[in-house]
Amino acid sequence: MSEPRSTLVTGASRGIGAGIARLLLDRGGRVAGSYRSGRADVEALAAGHPGRVLPVAFDLAEPATAEHAVEQVRAHWGRLDSLVLNAGVWHGGRLSTMDPDVWWSVVRTNLGGTAALVRAATGLLTEGTQPSIVLVGSVVGEVGFAGDTAYAAGKAALVGFARSLAKELAPDGVRVNVLAPGFVETDMTSAVPDRSRQRIAAATLLGRFGTVDEIARAAVFLADDATFCTGSVLTADGGWSL
Repeated sequence: MSEPRSTLVTGASRGIGAGIARLLLDRGGRVAGSYRSGRADVEALAAGHPGRVLPVAFDLAEPATAEHAVEQVRAHWGRLDSLVLNAGVWHGGRLSTMDPDVWWSVVRTNLGGTAALVRAATGLLTEGTQPSIVLVGSVVGEVGFAGDTAYAAGKAALVGFARSLAKELAPDGVRVNVLAPGFVETDMTSAVPDRSRQRIAAATLLGRFGTVDEIARAAVFLADDATFCTGSVLTADGGWSL
């Protein structure tokens, strides 16, 4: 009997990351769930799935934590089949009024932290079964959004990064794809004012925000099932960007 797939999911303590972790577990997989401050949430998930969840500390803003996170997975399971980079930071503001240091910190964290973890994990991934990397970007990185230049720049950069990485890692059998969600019902978007929510929903062909489960299914598809896809961008935004 083959071993279950092992996946490292960043930002697994809440929102989309937690949804991805739960779905992978439902499918019989093992999850190394990374957290920055939500260790208790990942530990609660681990308590419900004995032996199949490994809480891993990782801070996207501290690239030095990447090596340690991967070494924990290596020591615990000895393998890594998929890497789902869901964690990210957001800080809105128009370019003309946003502090340049804050602007660059958003770009540097979302792109630099992602690159650091990919670099740390590549060696272990190449030893896995049908290995894959999924970068969770954003539809904002594809079409832009006023007041989101920093976040959009970082997420747009992930596409070029992923497509170049797909070419680099194809000889090792590693697939690399991007998931670009639209507006999704999470604790973060719950703070969006009702008037803005109504405008977004009206501009979305499906007339609503997406759910965490819908985005999780798309992420797991890219990670485990889309075995002939690499260098692809899957947009899951309900038609908002059309």
